[in-house]
Order: sequence, then C-alpha cells, then structure tokens
Amino acid sequence: MISLLLLFAQAPIDFADYLYSAGDYRRAALEYERIAFLELTDSAWASYALLRAGEALLKTDEPERAASLYSFGITNLPTTRNTSTYGLLRAQYQMEDFNIVDSLATVLAGTSFEWHSTVYRSFALVFSGDTASATRYLSVLDRNDLVDSTIALIDAPFKHRSPFLSAGLSTLLPGAGQAYCGRWGDAWQSFSVTALFAGAAAYYFLLSPDTSAVNTVKGTVTASLGGLFWLANIYGASNAALDYNDYAGRKRQEQLRNLLNRFDLEPEIKHP
Repeated sequence: MISLLLLFAQAPIDFADYLYSAGDYRRAALEYERIAFLELTDSAWASYALLRAGEALLKTDEPERAASLYSFGITNLPTTRNTSTYGLLRAQYQMEDFNIVDSLATVLAGTSFEWHSTVYRSFALVFSGDTASATRYLSVLDRNDLVDSTIALIDAPFKHRSPFLSAGLSTLLPGAGQAYCGRWGDAWQSFSVTALFAGAAAYYFLLSPDTSAVNTVKGTVTASLGGLFWLANIYGASNAALDYNDYAGRKRQEQLRNLLNRFDLEPEIKHP
C-alpha cells in the first residue's frame, strides 16, 4: 500500500529511491533503468538513475546486467564515466574476471577512485595467485589497520599437506598420514584395524600351536583383509591431504572476502 501511494504521490525517481532504501533492490533496479533510458541524454537524472540501477543489480547478485549498464554509461554518459568505470570494475570482480579488474584499475589511476580500485585490484590479484603484486599495490595505499590486516593475511604462509608425503607416511605406519593431516580419529582407526588383522594373521601363521589347514585359511583371510585395509589406509591418507588443502584454501578465501567486505568501497552517488 505504501509503495502504491508513493508511486502516485511522488516523482518516479523518488519511488525508485524508496524501493532502494527499503532493500527492494530488484524492483528499484527496474525503476532506475526505466528512468535512465527514458532520458537518453547525458543529464544528471539519467546518470544518477543508471548508476543507482547498477548498484541495485550488484546487490541482487546480477553483475552481468550491472556490467552492461555501466558499459552503456561509459560510452554515453561522459560526465560520470569514472564512476561507471568503477562500477564496471566491481561488476567484473563479482564475475571473477580478475584480469579485467586489473585493467580497469589501471584506467582509474589518478582519479578519485584510485584508492578503491586498488583495493579491488589487490584482492583480484590474490585470487589470481599473484600475491606478491597484491601486496605491492596494497603497500602504496594510505595505511590503516584494515590494510595492514589484509597484507598480513596475504603474506601469512599457506599451510598445506603433501598427498605424497601423507600416503608415504601411512605406507610405513598405518594412520600416520591421517595424523599428519590432523585427523586423529581416522589415524587411530586405520592403525588399530590394520594392526588387528596383521596381529591375527601373525598369530595364525606363526604363533598358533594348531597347524591345521583351517588355521592356514584363517591366516590367509586375515592377512588378505589386513592388506586391503592397509591399501585403503594409504588411499585415505592421500585424500586426507587433499581435503586438508581444499578446506584451508576455502577458509583463506572466506577470510579474504570478509576483509574486503569491511572496506568502505561503495561509490557516493549524489542525488541531483
């Protein structure tokens, strides 16, 4: 009801602003787009509406649509070209086109968005695997606790486990590879089960006073099961290392994304 009243009582841009402030970003984007393309001139209203539409689309996780709007703004609305370029950079970052982010940051060098775009560029470089360049770009920014925390996280050694070493350890001692990866429960299970079957096989073959064919069969069965568990333990140790590395990588990426979200990187879009 409030939305309908605003629609008829206020200007279209005010209704779009209301939707945006209420968090209804999808509908706000549609209203802003309609206003921007009705103008089709380099007016303050068209520029404002287009930039707001892009911001709303970024918030609804629609970076492809946002990128097309910002590209239109770069070509057709020269008074806000830098803001549109920065918006395009943010859209490309959401799409994980990190090489394009790097290029757009170069375009924005020397503008009011240089600091903001450098932050995005640094995170894009980290996710591209070039941590040295990321640290270099961050180091030239005006330093604060957030920048310092980001540099410290990027420079922190990445803890990983070698699948080959993990498998080799479990070859020598069942469960050792799992322990190397911090999976102590799996390590104990691998060691105890393999040792149980190996001990039973040793008993039937070497220690049992009964030398009948039945004992030989028991020894063969337990030795075979022990061998299978030993091989499974080696395979499990290799997978434990891969799982460890995958988890550590995802945790590091999550920490980096959380840090990026703490930066104040949204552009100021002034109402005409």
